[in-house]
Amino acid sequence: MIKSYKTKVLLNQSLYFLIFILGHFILLAPISLVPVNILLPEIMLLITLVLIIRNPDYVPIWLIFLVFMLSDFLLTKPLGLNTFITIIITEFVRRNRPAFIEMLFFSEWLLIAIILLLASISKQILLIFTLSERQNWINIFPQIGVDILIYPIIVGLVRIIFKVKKSEESISYSIRNRS
Repeated sequence: MIKSYKTKVLLNQSLYFLIFILGHFILLAPISLVPVNILLPEIMLLITLVLIIRNPDYVPIWLIFLVFMLSDFLLTKPLGLNTFITIIITEFVRRNRPAFIEMLFFSEWLLIAIILLLASISKQILLIFTLSERQNWINIFPQIGVDILIYPIIVGLVRIIFKVKKSEESISYSIRNRS
């Protein structure tokens, strides 16, 4: 059983990396495979957050670092900034995973929305401090809105593709479990 679980973890980690490669191939292809005027959600960040809540073994910190550092490099973003913010977000979610498992989906969705908003604001503040090129404050809100709206779709797709769901059992010591 342990060997089959390790195999499942390795296969899902490989699938996660394959999704990253496929997504960046579409973004970096010399022909336009994506309409230019639409906002694209940060799908890899959303998949990472969903997988950490459902099964954190599928996305260890080294894999998150590798994927987002390569993303910064390939998309010519400030090197390491998105990686730094993503690691902080994912470690916050990983540490509070028991609370996320206990939540109803709408509460989880609201908390992920708040986390995405705070992450975008902190990224803008760090870009201001480093005197880097950045978007206007007004332009970050539609991106956050797209990410928040697509989160339930990503949850459904991750459940189908990776075959993971929230834990059925309660893992905290709440009052309802004692009686």
